[in-house]
Amino acid sequence: MTRIALARQKLSIEPTADWVADEMPEETLDELGLYLRSTEHGVYLNVRAEGVVHHPLTTDGLLALLCEQNWASAPFDEWTTSSGPISIVGGTFETEGMGGEVVLEIFLTDGRRVANLAGVGERTAILAVTPAARRLALTLRFE
Repeated sequence: MTRIALARQKLSIEPTADWVADEMPEETLDELGLYLRSTEHGVYLNVRAEGVVHHPLTTDGLLALLCEQNWASAPFDEWTTSSGPISIVGGTFETEGMGGEVVLEIFLTDGRRVANLAGVGERTAILAVTPAARRLALTLRFE
């Protein structure tokens, strides 16, 4: 698959065959980031740069950021990984008023900047797509 550059977001990502990118006007990509859909589970992930983060740009700092997300619960499957200079954390949260859906949040840093991959869906679909989302996160590059 081809690497997709998000020039104004200063990111690029290389989705595998597990993911299909929504076609969007460039100005929308610049503002909202990229939407990728899981070909197997139909879950969308929004890939975008994060604004100012008031935590150290380390694994511990990203864990603190993850845990302060304003969802209905703490993450119930928190995880961390790293690849070279990239630290990645993720977790799934309960929601309120969303028909029992859950939210997958993934944060990445290279020690200078932060990116976010996030998606919402049925619990079984989110749990099933999480391994592919984790692999996808490993392809993200800060440009």
